[in-house]
Amino acid sequence: MIGFVSPRAARGVSMIEVLVAIVIFSLGLLGLALMQLRGATFTKDSGARSVAVLQARSLADRMQANPQGVSDGDYVWTGGTPPTYTDCSSSACTSAQVANNDLNAWLNQMSAAMPVTGSTSAAMGQVLSNGDGTYTITVQWGGLGVIGSGNESDSFVFVPRAGG
Repeated sequence: MIGFVSPRAARGVSMIEVLVAIVIFSLGLLGLALMQLRGATFTKDSGARSVAVLQARSLADRMQANPQGVSDGDYVWTGGTPPTYTDCSSSACTSAQVANNDLNAWLNQMSAAMPVTGSTSAAMGQVLSNGDGTYTITVQWGGLGVIGSGNESDSFVFVPRAGG
């Protein structure tokens, strides 16, 4: 008798087999959801890294436009209270005032453009002189970890051109 199945073999799938299949399927879906979440996190961090590089380049361009301020060391800023903005619409600004205005605008742009953690911006920046005519512009933000852990900062080295 070809094609005959005994009643014992045709009982169907047991409840335990169904539960095991549901558990395996659920683990697969959970894995997919976690991969999606990690992908979104990496995308957000990549966007923040791009903004950080653009902000560093923006300040480097401002520094290049003010060679006197660069040579006087007016752009060195290690954090703390932002430099004071000076309104130069009625009189000419000194190179130091231009540098302060540039740093003030840079810090405001970073605060507005970088990712926000809680109620404050997670972006920080500083400009250090290397002592050899070059400057290191550092932008740091709360990326995948916590600020200060060392793996979510970008730095950009600016070398001013001779003669401006």
